[in-house]
Amino acid sequence: MIYIFALSIKNYTSIFMKNLFLTALLAASLQFINAATPVLSANSIQACYPGTTKPILNIKSGSAQTSYISAVIDDRTDCAATKGIFFTATENPTSFIITSDNKSVVPTSNITMTQTSSNQYVCKITPIAIGFTTINIIANNGSSSAAYKFEYAASVHSGYGPMTIYPTGIADASAAVTIDENYMFVADDETNIIRLYNRNHSGQDVYNVDITTNAGGINGEEFDIEGGTSSSNTYNSGNRIYWIASLGNSKSGNLRPYRDRVIATDISGIGETATLTVKSYSTNMRSALVAWGNTNSWDFTSSAAEGMIAKRIDGFNIEGLTLSNNGETAYVGFRAPCVPIQGTAPNSSNRQYALLAPITNFETMMNVDGNSSITPTVGDPILFDFGGLGIRSIEKVGGDKYIIVAGLFEGDGTPGIYLWDGTTPSTPGTTPITAGNYGLTQLSLETIGLTYYGGHPEALVADQIGTDLFIHLICDNGSVEYYNDGTEAKDLTNIEHMKYRMDTFIHSLTGDKRLFLLSGASNQTVAYDEAITNIVYAWTGDVNQIDMTGLADDLKSKTYTAGKNKVIYGNATEAGVHNYTIGVWFTNGSYKSLTGTITVLTTDIKKSNQKKIQVIQYKDQLQISGVEVSNIKIISLTGLTLFEKNNKSNINIGHLNQGAFILLITTKEGNVICKKFINK
Repeated sequence: MIYIFALSIKNYTSIFMKNLFLTALLAASLQFINAATPVLSANSIQACYPGTTKPILNIKSGSAQTSYISAVIDDRTDCAATKGIFFTATENPTSFIITSDNKSVVPTSNITMTQTSSNQYVCKITPIAIGFTTINIIANNGSSSAAYKFEYAASVHSGYGPMTIYPTGIADASAAVTIDENYMFVADDETNIIRLYNRNHSGQDVYNVDITTNAGGINGEEFDIEGGTSSSNTYNSGNRIYWIASLGNSKSGNLRPYRDRVIATDISGIGETATLTVKSYSTNMRSALVAWGNTNSWDFTSSAAEGMIAKRIDGFNIEGLTLSNNGETAYVGFRAPCVPIQGTAPNSSNRQYALLAPITNFETMMNVDGNSSITPTVGDPILFDFGGLGIRSIEKVGGDKYIIVAGLFEGDGTPGIYLWDGTTPSTPGTTPITAGNYGLTQLSLETIGLTYYGGHPEALVADQIGTDLFIHLICDNGSVEYYNDGTEAKDLTNIEHMKYRMDTFIHSLTGDKRLFLLSGASNQTVAYDEAITNIVYAWTGDVNQIDMTGLADDLKSKTYTAGKNKVIYGNATEAGVHNYTIGVWFTNGSYKSLTGTITVLTTDIKKSNQKKIQVIQYKDQLQISGVEVSNIKIISLTGLTLFEKNNKSNINIGHLNQGAFILLITTKEGNVICKKFINK
């Protein structure tokens, strides 16, 4: 924009007046030039999963963009609420104009923009209710930047507190296989894309691959993947994952030949860098199992016939896959049908047992390239009495045992979780395994909330650490209405708003009553009004009472109990050293306790009988007044001490880079004062 000023100075009678006028005009022009319009841009580098360069949220970089965010109320791993979204704002904005068009979901007071260095800002968003809101953020210095927009969606928390995460991008999670303690591959039954997710945080995938073409499929035809398992060490050093599709008809009974798939994929890389390639696939499993069912007098031809809906008690639908303890043999679990004992024709009153089919040549069958022509060999059927429930998932854990998720063929009802050591009767087809026999135990997990909050566990991953099993149940939440808008999760327009849930449960194999630190550090030092890294305690066994003592009121109000967990979280707003004890009284009369310390540094001395300090920054100097200084430290935001002096109230900071730092002041009285400052 060009401004032309026409001046007439012929009436001025002195050179002094001419120069005075021109000087004033130049100053006004310079002031106009300096008031450039700010630009607010989302950074290309955002908050990442721990130890990686993989972003947790899908944030579009640049200015005047729109990003989509899914949140869960009180989710301890909610990136937008805890880590924030990083922005650059040019031209020294003096304020931010923040709007939320649905303040019942996110009030504007719950949207903050905090300066972290000269032109760097972090935005944090905390929801309070279910629903959608459009959030606009504008930088202002007298002129306004273009708005950066968030289309934000918040859903209700699971009720399991720290033990639930909500990975995003899909809603119909149906199969999962871990590759280490931090990452897992997850398939869903609506696409042929396999995704790599962090196991400990809500957020987007870090990698995905569409296996349609390489597994013999065509675009537009889903495989309906329902189960997955790792290979034995015999094949690709254990870095192979097998996937099985449902093998069933559509929900209207139409034949779906592309659902007749077993797929082998090989892993390359480790952790967040892991990738998958298709090794082989088989289209022979459905016909082999139908013939096998007929041989056992169960008439699987009728169960799998065109016009038959898969998810009926007499339908045909596979959902479980795992390898046996010795490898080579795979167990295929049926969601439907439920069957009578071997050799008995089914009728409306005798379909009571869940079914496992052992595929005795499974790994050999899949150890080829491309389409396998090898016919599956099916062994003797293994029956379980789960009270009329079928098998929704089965997973080997600890090398010698299995976790089984049992559920209704139609998807409703309360799931049953079972632990099985792999023991089978001598005649497994006519001797159903019941809880308490042949190494089968029903686990007393608090799973009622899984159905109460929507969805049904359809996959699981599990780890054994010492004598404890960590069981992670994964829910297919495709039919859940997250946002009270009448739309099921799988039908949402933006995939960033889609999510499934994973809940963690702990089971002690020895029945020990234990209390332990599950995550976070029990001893922490934090600045005043800075967030405590979530401290999560867990216990095994039933309890009568849980108590936590020693925390100041402002901290104690920020603890909560969820399931078998106690959580300390939130911003620390009570200065001092807080030694705390968590105690658990178990129902058998035993008592366990653990201790920790939270040290909260002050930003200033707040008591009425103490003085208010002042920290003045002028050029390369910091000057402290209002207190007698014993010691000064400058600390980086990562905790590294950069500078320390005793008995000094003036310090030079010219050697510091630009950015945010913590100033730690110890007074002659022994008070510790913490202030954050920005070196420009």
